[in-house]
Amino acid sequence: MRIGLNAGEPIAEDEDLFGTAVNLAARIAAKAEGGEILVADVVRQLVAGKEFLFNDRGDTEMRGFEDPVRVYEVRWREEG
Repeated sequence: MRIGLNAGEPIAEDEDLFGTAVNLAARIAAKAEGGEILVADVVRQLVAGKEFLFNDRGDTEMRGFEDPVRVYEVRWREEG
């Protein structure tokens, strides 16, 4: 499973969601490896102070987006 998260205002139509926020989340998910959760910088900022740990994956080119997007990996597994 690969997960990509973004935050923003989607367009709701016919019980489905569209728009830039949704498209970016899909592009971020496509960059994830199996078992990874990747998030846009806006998501990392929204959960600041909530004890989530992130690895900075840097600015990433996303198809359909003019500017690179800063992406972070959520560290959710126990590292031993």
